[in-house]
Amino acid sequence: MKKRMRNPYFWIGIIGIVLTAMGVSADTLTSWDAVYAALLQLIHNPYMIGSVIIALVGVFVDPSSKGLLDSKPMIEREDE
Repeated sequence: MKKRMRNPYFWIGIIGIVLTAMGVSADTLTSWDAVYAALLQLIHNPYMIGSVIIALVGVFVDPSSKGLLDSKPMIEREDE
């Protein structure tokens, strides 16, 4: 999990999930007021909040391990 959180592409994916749930498109980002309005719509919509939470769980959970935690590597590599 720590390695993922240090990866900038991980955060780009998180931002993409939230923006998609907000229904943001290129024409939505024309002003800060429009971004703020889209954020308020997200906060006031339980379905959209649930969608973001479900998507975030899918990003954070390691599919190759059992449960919610990452699996422990058998051998630690020196370059990591």
